[in-house]
Amino acid sequence: MWRLLSLIFVCFLWAQPQKAEKHLRRAEELMQIEDYANALGEYETALQYNPFSAEAYVNAGYCAWRLRQNRKAIEYFQKGEQMGVNFTPRLILAYADALQRTGQPQKARPLIERLLTQTKPSDPMYDRLRVTLQHLKNAEKYMEKPLKVEITNLGGVLNSLNPDYAPVISADESVLLFTSRRPGSTGGKLAGDGLPYEDIYVSEKQADGKWSPPRNIGPPLNTAVHDACIALSADGQTLFLFNSDNGGDIFMSRLRGTRWLAPKNMGSPINSKHWEPSVCLSADERTLFFVSDRPGGLGGRDIYMCRRLPNGKWSAPINLGPPVNTPYDEDGPFFHPDGKTLFYSSNGPNSMGGFDIFRTELRPDSTWAPPVNLGYPINTPGDEIYFVLSASGLHGYYASERDDSYGEKDIYLIDFSTLREEKPVASQKPADDLQISSEPAPVTFRPNLTLVTGIIYDAETNQPLEATITLIDNEKGDTIAVLTSNAASGKYLISLPAGRNYGIAVTAPGYAFHSENFIVETTQGYREVRKDIGLNKYKTGTVIILRNIFFDFDKATLRPESKAELERVYQLLVENPRLKIRIAGHTDSMGSDEYNQKLSENRARSVYEYLIQRGISADRLSYIGYGESKPVDTNETDEGRQNNRRVELEIL
Repeated sequence: MWRLLSLIFVCFLWAQPQKAEKHLRRAEELMQIEDYANALGEYETALQYNPFSAEAYVNAGYCAWRLRQNRKAIEYFQKGEQMGVNFTPRLILAYADALQRTGQPQKARPLIERLLTQTKPSDPMYDRLRVTLQHLKNAEKYMEKPLKVEITNLGGVLNSLNPDYAPVISADESVLLFTSRRPGSTGGKLAGDGLPYEDIYVSEKQADGKWSPPRNIGPPLNTAVHDACIALSADGQTLFLFNSDNGGDIFMSRLRGTRWLAPKNMGSPINSKHWEPSVCLSADERTLFFVSDRPGGLGGRDIYMCRRLPNGKWSAPINLGPPVNTPYDEDGPFFHPDGKTLFYSSNGPNSMGGFDIFRTELRPDSTWAPPVNLGYPINTPGDEIYFVLSASGLHGYYASERDDSYGEKDIYLIDFSTLREEKPVASQKPADDLQISSEPAPVTFRPNLTLVTGIIYDAETNQPLEATITLIDNEKGDTIAVLTSNAASGKYLISLPAGRNYGIAVTAPGYAFHSENFIVETTQGYREVRKDIGLNKYKTGTVIILRNIFFDFDKATLRPESKAELERVYQLLVENPRLKIRIAGHTDSMGSDEYNQKLSENRARSVYEYLIQRGISADRLSYIGYGESKPVDTNETDEGRQNNRRVELEIL
């Protein structure tokens, strides 16, 4: 009996390695076709039969690494290491990357340093290893001095057990859209990787400051295949999408009332037969940044810029060049509403591994400042990409893979309010030099702009209006932007970067135009202004306040900044040849009644004479001065007195 049991035991021991070998062969076949999920399963089964197979451990580690199961990969690599496996360069790179992505750059660095000493400079891998080593050194330094920012998972309301990523926001944070691969996608089918196809979801900021449960944005934006959002205009009215057709193209859709229009391919010169994965639009909608791997760049994916031409089309793309673009990959541009700050991601030598988020500024001479890495823990040894920032500069949004994630990727909120004001530390050498400074750099960012939001409506019925909003640089007389309020809600949003005298004209067919003026000082900082605007239809007695008519101090001499507003009045009279108007001047209460009466009359007459000189018949015009007798605001404050100093048109 004992001899029989011994024989059975020997047969069992002999059979186990044979079974293990069968699963190892099957795993190798799956590895050849890059089916790492099933290959990992075969290796793990082989290890059950033969727990002493060093080959199975290291290859299982490689499969787990390819599946982004980094902690499992490290566990398998360590067991293979303990068994004396001679790691190939491919396995060393995978092992080091898994250590790096789990926040252990100090353990990964010796692996890369050893491999680098074994690699000849003529080997194509040599440069890659040098960059990887620089990434590890950067990561160690950044992680030694973490920034005091609060990074919060946006929770189960927005995030799911599946990947959620690519968040985009309106400048005032009232709307958030993102891409998700959660169940319930529009097509109802699974992609080749076993997950639902990408769909776009939308959430609104509620009165209590929380985000509403996201809803599928539906057709025509979502289809039966992959649909991903990549950018949203500052006012939330224009959405950009990515489609994998034609090598990867950018599409655009506009919100008409409550309905998104069918996306349209942006075409040339934005799209090409190459890959264009991301885009962003400036708040004034006159500059477009996009990413492409088309030939002629610095290497990999580069950021390009186009300007809107007078005919509404886009200019030929301009490569941003160094120091923004590197011989590596740049992606995910976001141009802040302040009109000068660009955020983007790069996996160049300045990063701490994978893609990191950087910030640069457009200088007055149209060159870009040396980029600044946003630092740890905003950036990690993994990939941080598609970062967006509120107009206030206080809240950033991005997708990241972290220990508290619900799924593979989750959407996170970054609170910058705790950061101190510090002078940024920029690299001292060109971005393509590996010996660059990687000292942690402060990321404090306080935008200098005024954000104006509100609703445009019919002054009689209170119904929302779709109106055209023209933004003018009064000093230069240039049109900065032409925007449109939402047809269903009347909502509008305009961003006014500091250092300009802005004229704003609101027009709609059949309505008298409305005028606003904002002088945004360079030292003003960030502020939000709520301005609801009621438009009046043309009829006798309608009054139009000309808020962009300026005079020399204590005089009736028209200043050059008044030209755009004066020309608007001229065009109004040309387009309505039967219209007759009275020009009325008003002052504040400073000074005597007699003096104010004379000053107001002279100022009204200056506008009258300008229109006569432009060819308007005198029998259509008259003027009058009211002095301080008809205030529209208090005379007890500077702002109130400024509102009382005005010129008006009255339709006769």
